[in-house]
Amino acid sequence: MTRTLALLAALALLGTASCSDPVRDDAIARLGGEQPGVPEGPLHRPGQPCVLCHDGSGPGDSDFAFAGTVYQTDGPPIPLSGAIVRLIDSRGVKYETATNCAGNFSVQKTDYEPVFPVWAKVIYGVAGGVPVEQVMGSPIYRERSCATCHFDPKGRESTGHVFLAPAGVPFPEDGCP
Repeated sequence: MTRTLALLAALALLGTASCSDPVRDDAIARLGGEQPGVPEGPLHRPGQPCVLCHDGSGPGDSDFAFAGTVYQTDGPPIPLSGAIVRLIDSRGVKYETATNCAGNFSVQKTDYEPVFPVWAKVIYGVAGGVPVEQVMGSPIYRERSCATCHFDPKGRESTGHVFLAPAGVPFPEDGCP
């Protein structure tokens, strides 16, 4: 009986040592490879569900509370650099971060641990003008990757990518190195 218990314990330990999440692994595989010439880091994979890999147990090094990509308009997906993403949780705790030149932003879990629901808005200050704001119409109840719900093309499954202004609004030119 002792041998049986030892064997069962060893099998249980072996099973937990090789655990993975096949659903997440499949979703990550469907994202495809990295874009040529863009190293892994803050500029990679714009428009993809960041927290899929960056949730503390995925292949990404960082553990994000929230992450996503903001585009200039509802038209072609041109990144919006220098926008402020403001998050406010149900306790009224606020956190702000800026988008980089790829339009990406991220919030580390160590910096912000919100209590859901969370409300979001994008603010873009035009130099010498009045800042433009785009408020998300509904609160976030649990999903921490914007691109899980906001992806192209717009349709029954998605409201389309996150953007600041309607198509046709001019923005200053900006590009990533």
